[in-house]
Amino acid sequence: MKEKKMSAGVWVAVCTAILAVISLIVYSMNVSSAGYFQNASVNNLVLYGILAVAALVVAIVLSRVKVSGAAGKVVSLVTGCLQIAAPALLALCLINLVSGRVEGLGFIYFSNADVALEVQTAENMSSATTAITSMVCFGVSMLAGIVAAFFNLNKAEAK
Repeated sequence: MKEKKMSAGVWVAVCTAILAVISLIVYSMNVSSAGYFQNASVNNLVLYGILAVAALVVAIVLSRVKVSGAAGKVVSLVTGCLQIAAPALLALCLINLVSGRVEGLGFIYFSNADVALEVQTAENMSSATTAITSMVCFGVSMLAGIVAAFFNLNKAEAK
C-alpha cells in the first residue's frame, strides 16, 4: 500500500499546532515564574489552546482518511470546520490574554515616577516581558492558523 505524501496544507497545520503548543508553554512560564503575573492565570486560556491544537490534529487525521461519496463530503466539511475553529480558538486565547494582562502591563510600564521605582523590579519587568511574548506567540499562531485554513489538507491526485 502506497503512503500518500503530505500536502502543503498539512505542513502549515502542523506548524500551527506546534506554534500553539509553544504559545501555551510561554504562557505557563509567565504564570509560574516570579513577578507581577505569578499565579495570575487567565480563565479558560489553556482549555481553548488545547482545543485549538486538538482541532488541528483531528483535521489532519481526518484528511488522511480515504472516504468517498456522502461520507467523504461529511469528512471534508468537518475538516474545513476544524480548520476554521482552530484559529478562532487561538484568537479567543489572544483576546483573553490581552484583556487579562493589559491592566497589569499598564501599571508596570506607565506608573508615575514615585510608584515606578517600587513596581519596576527585575521580576516584574521579566514577568511583563514574558506576558508580551506570550501575546505575540498566540498572535503568530493565530495568523498561521488563518493561513492554514486556506490550504487544502488533501493532496490533489493526478487524473
